[in-house]
Amino acid sequence: MHGSNGPKEPEHPPGTGRDGQPAERAPDPELRAGFFRNLPVLETARLVLRPLTLDDVDDVYRYASDPEVARYTTWEAHRSLEDSRAFVEAQVQAYEEDQIAPWAMVLREAGRVIGTTGFVAWAPRHARAELGYAMGRSYWGRGLMTEAVRAVVAYGFTRMGLNRIEARCIPENRASARVMEKAGMRYEGLLREVMYSKGRFVDLCLYAILRREWAVTREGRP
Repeated sequence: MHGSNGPKEPEHPPGTGRDGQPAERAPDPELRAGFFRNLPVLETARLVLRPLTLDDVDDVYRYASDPEVARYTTWEAHRSLEDSRAFVEAQVQAYEEDQIAPWAMVLREAGRVIGTTGFVAWAPRHARAELGYAMGRSYWGRGLMTEAVRAVVAYGFTRMGLNRIEARCIPENRASARVMEKAGMRYEGLLREVMYSKGRFVDLCLYAILRREWAVTREGRP
């Protein structure tokens, strides 16, 4: 008879999880270092995603000054070029300090910035990030934001080591929700009064996609 202090059998074989399946690779927090300082250029059929520069102030003001663009965002519409300049300068400084900052969306046919997209939060230790985006009203309804989001999602899963990508929108913003759905994200629930914005507490719809789900949809997409 074995004594009570004898060696115990392992709960599961080495290299496997509790369900006996192969253990998943642990997230690598080092992937975060230098990412935003060296934000890569991403290209799609109609867009070039690149860092913002001080030359983009006029383009940013063109879309960010529209109250309809800012209607469902956490920021107020820009009232002057100085507002847009301050925004762009803050993003340029964020790149330099390796802090979170977006990609500028450049429409190839126009050669100008029409919006921004990118990660607004990144938890490297948990391989999780959250997306955010905004685009000029005259470009709505053309699938451009979906195209940009798909590119960012693909980069997140293939080059940033992410396992989960989230996005949120207020329930009234159905256009934003459709972008998330077309990018393969699933609706996970309503976060009730989770954020205080523009003088009131607001609900947010939570959408997310996992790397394994993206891999499946990617294989089935033309």
